[in-house]
Amino acid sequence: MTDRYLQIIKDFIPTISKQDLSVPIREAGIDSLDLVVIRVALEKHFGFEISDKDWFSFNTLNEALNYFVSHGSELKSKIVSTKKISIEKQIEITMPQMANSSLSENWLLKELGDLHWKLLSDGIEQKSSEFKDGIGNRLYATFTRICYSLSNLKLFQENDSINFSASIKRFGNTTYLSQVKGESGNNFIKANLMTTFSVRSSKDNSKIEKSNPLEKVNHIEEINNTPEFLNEYRLLRKNLTDKWTFSEFTFLVSNETLFQCDYTINSYYEINGVGLLYFAVYPIISDFCTVDFYKKKFGNLDWLTRFQTIHRDINYFANCNADDKIIFKLNNFEQADNCVKTATTLYRQSDNTMLAKIFTVKQRQT
Repeated sequence: MTDRYLQIIKDFIPTISKQDLSVPIREAGIDSLDLVVIRVALEKHFGFEISDKDWFSFNTLNEALNYFVSHGSELKSKIVSTKKISIEKQIEITMPQMANSSLSENWLLKELGDLHWKLLSDGIEQKSSEFKDGIGNRLYATFTRICYSLSNLKLFQENDSINFSASIKRFGNTTYLSQVKGESGNNFIKANLMTTFSVRSSKDNSKIEKSNPLEKVNHIEEINNTPEFLNEYRLLRKNLTDKWTFSEFTFLVSNETLFQCDYTINSYYEINGVGLLYFAVYPIISDFCTVDFYKKKFGNLDWLTRFQTIHRDINYFANCNADDKIIFKLNNFEQADNCVKTATTLYRQSDNTMLAKIFTVKQRQT
């Protein structure tokens, strides 16, 4: 029987072995995102959903399998009415949407995030402030990955309009993936965003765990197989990939440090409304520190004034308290023709936990 049910898990995470089933989950090298994938696999196979209280009580995967086998005839009732959840929105570019004589990337990230959260709220018919788990803890839809390509930011002009369209799907009840498109004349924006639901222990941003929302309705279409967007992120997080590709660009995934500096968080601007480090500032912190590298290497601020983002892939792994500092590391810097590629990593200074890996392509605007 063990081999039969082991294969259910291996279909989603091939590295799981028979021995991993009987050792404590953490000792088996299984992280919180792996557990999300395993939970979805078991719920799909056995045809019912497990409560957070029961799921987080398991010490080993064997305990989880035994639970599902013994409760296999039980079906948890939930109203599911799948339909397309989408948003259409037009925004005029005025001064609040601009920075450095261009479309503000910081504003754009916040707008993309807001569209994602609205899709979530529409899909499960709850306001974002009402997201809670089965025991009443406040949940947060925390970004795990945001990837986007767009026309050079300099090409978006004041008083232009951007027409956004966005839709969302889910993998299980905790992982949500949205696609956003924006058009402004001949200029474009294409973005993919992924969140998981998380619960914070007390008010410590370093102690955030994956969880599932308590819901009665979920209209969001479910994806049957593990999305590649999620699997790529999972492999990067576990350091199981040495190359990263998006659009036509390829990056080497390396821990090499070409440049390093500390960054002090501005809590008046970079901490969001619920006390977490704002997802939109991660790439801005990366750019701010890269400017220092560019200035020391080339002796000018050409990076700041001439280069604008055309591709960005942000992979989020952890959060940070406002009184902590961030360690910035530049892992890769390549300049060719009119583009610059960078791969950077942010760490929490207090315990050296990796906060994010960011892959960026910037284009020189002539």
